[in-house]
Amino acid sequence: MFGGMHASVWDAADPAAAPRLMEFVSADGQEPQLDARAKGLIAWAANQNIGEISTDGERVAFVATPIPSTTGAHHVLAVAAGERGALKLPREQLRTWLPRLARRLATLRSLLDAQAAVTQSERHADLLLLTATQLQDHRTIGDLGASLCTAASHMMGTRRVALVRWNPSRPAGEVAYSIRGHPVVAGSVVTPESQVGAACIGDYPVLIEDATDRGRGFVVFGGEEEQHPLGALAIVPLRGGDGIIGALVMENELPITISPTDAKNLRLLGVMAAHALETVWEIEEINRRARTDALTGLANRQQFEERLTRIVMETNRFGGSCTLVVVDIDRFKHVNDTYGHQVGDEVLKRVATALQGEIRNVDLCARYGGEEMALLLPQTDLSGGCQLAERLRTAVGGRPFVIGGRDIRVTISLGLATYPEGARDRDELFSAADRALYVAKREGRDRVVAGGL
Repeated sequence: MFGGMHASVWDAADPAAAPRLMEFVSADGQEPQLDARAKGLIAWAANQNIGEISTDGERVAFVATPIPSTTGAHHVLAVAAGERGALKLPREQLRTWLPRLARRLATLRSLLDAQAAVTQSERHADLLLLTATQLQDHRTIGDLGASLCTAASHMMGTRRVALVRWNPSRPAGEVAYSIRGHPVVAGSVVTPESQVGAACIGDYPVLIEDATDRGRGFVVFGGEEEQHPLGALAIVPLRGGDGIIGALVMENELPITISPTDAKNLRLLGVMAAHALETVWEIEEINRRARTDALTGLANRQQFEERLTRIVMETNRFGGSCTLVVVDIDRFKHVNDTYGHQVGDEVLKRVATALQGEIRNVDLCARYGGEEMALLLPQTDLSGGCQLAERLRTAVGGRPFVIGGRDIRVTISLGLATYPEGARDRDELFSAADRALYVAKREGRDRVVAGGL
C-alpha cells in the first residue's frame, strides 16, 4: 500500500473528494501515495468518527483514526507499514495507542493554533494602534484612504480593498479610494441595489467567507462594475454623526476564514475610519465651497485663476497648446429688467448647465463674474477650441429656455485665444480672449471670434 513506514495527517473534510495530505513523517522521506482502499478508510474514519484497521492476513498494514477537533475539522491520523512489513504493535494495542496519539496531536495543534491566534491578535492590535496614530495626521482622502485600505489589507490578508463614500440622501455612493491593481477604481459608482449599497442603507456588516457560489446578480459595487473572481467578501459600514457616510470593502479571490476576532478588529477599524473620514470630508467640502460659485455650481474666479496658471505651466512643460474661451450672455441686463432677477439667476444656471454638458472632464468651466463665464481647455489647439465654442453657442441659443411657463431666448458671444500661438503668457492669453469677445459683441453678438497676437 505504501513504500516504507509512514505516519501522516490527512484532511478528509469533503467526502466526495480524495483526502488531502497535510503533513507526514516517513522512514524513507517519500510522500505517501494512497490507493483507493486507503482513501476509503481515511474518509470512513473521518465521517464516522471511528478508527479503522486494515490487515493483510495476520499482518496489520494500515491504521487510521480521527483527530479530535472543536472546530468541526475532519483530520485523520494514518500509520502505514511497507508492502512487506507490518506494524509492530498488536491490533488491540493499536486500538488504544493510536487514538491516544491522535488526542495528543489535537492538544498540540490547539496549543499551536492558540499561540498563532495570540500572535495574530497582537499584530492586529499593533496595526490598529499604528493606524489610529497615522489617521490624526492625514488631511486628504488620498492619504487617509491609503492608510485605511493598507491596514484592512494586512488585517484580512487580501490585496483588494476599497473605501467607499456614501451619500444617504441620494442614496448612492462612489469609490473614494482603492488599492492599486483593484479592478474597481476610484470614482466608480456604487448603486443602492449592490451589496455595498444595501449594507450602507441597512447599516449592517457583510462577512461572507465563501462567495464562490454567488449568482450573476450578485454585484459588489454596481454600475458598470467589471466581472472578477470573488471568493470572500467583507463590508464594514462607516457611521458618522448623521448616519452612514461610507464603507470599507474587502474582497478575496479565494474563500477565507473570518474569525470573531477578525470581525471585531474590522469593526474597530471602521469606527476609527469614520471619525477621520468625517473630518477630512468636511474639510474637503469647505474647500470645495470656497472654490465654487454658489449660484451656478461652476468653479469660481479663484479656482479659475489657479487653474489657468497651472495649465499654462503644464503646456510649457509637456508641449502642445491650451485654449481659453470667454463667454458672455448677450443682453443679460435686458433679461433682468424684463423678467426680474430671479429669472435672471435661473438663466445663469441654465447657461452654466449647457456649457458644463459640452466639455470634457479635464476642462474647467468657471463663472468669472456677473454674466461672464470662462472655459479652460488643456491640450486643445485653436481649431479644436473654435469647434467647441460653436457647439457651446448652439447648445445655448438653439432653443429657448422655458422658465416660469415663458419661452426666453438667450444667446451668448464667445471669444477665444490659444497659448502659446496666440499669447506669450497667461495674462496675454486672457487679454487676447477678452478682446476677441469684445469683437464678437461689437459685430452683432451670438457669434464666435478667435483672437491672438
